[in-house]
Amino acid sequence: MQPVLAPEYGSTPRETAEMMRTVKVMLLNHDHPNLKPWPPWLRSFDGLGEDADLLDAAILRAQNHDVTMVKERDEFHQASKKRMARIGQYVELAVESDRDALKRAGFKVRPLQVKKTASGPPPSPDLSVTHGKASGTLSGKITRYPGAKSYRVQITDQDPATNPTWLDVDDFPLASKIHIPGREPGKLYWLRASILTSAGRGPWSLPVSIRSL
Repeated sequence: MQPVLAPEYGSTPRETAEMMRTVKVMLLNHDHPNLKPWPPWLRSFDGLGEDADLLDAAILRAQNHDVTMVKERDEFHQASKKRMARIGQYVELAVESDRDALKRAGFKVRPLQVKKTASGPPPSPDLSVTHGKASGTLSGKITRYPGAKSYRVQITDQDPATNPTWLDVDDFPLASKIHIPGREPGKLYWLRASILTSAGRGPWSLPVSIRSL
């Protein structure tokens, strides 16, 4: 059987830090019985949050391009990705490669070949979010869906496990060009997306977290 989990744990240190925070929150609130109790040989949920904070600190220290600090940041980044890979492999085995359960744990899964159908609404998309070029801006990409009329994005600064208030950002015509300005630097945001077709609007994607710069 081909692995379902995508081998992506952040192409940059900041993306990895945000993913660790997302996985921490999602696993804490996960309802799959095979994920409880959490095994002691893996990084704890609190440890994931601590690693994300340490990685953020390493990123800040390396901003002056000091060779030693850059090396320290990159080494900790790679070590963090390896820890995340071990957690991801365990979760994939524990949930028996259930794609939805993996998404609800905050992990990315390998894309399915999606065929256009007229019998019902579109599926829940995959959403990824990165930092834009300007301060306070975010950029997103959504799984492209044939026949999509638009892609709606919502945002909140509240933990998605607490039934937060979601605010509409906009309806975007292109899945690859999601631009979200006006965010407060330093604040942690959660985003989700849905697809609209002639058959109706599909379900929301799983929330993705990112801290605005």
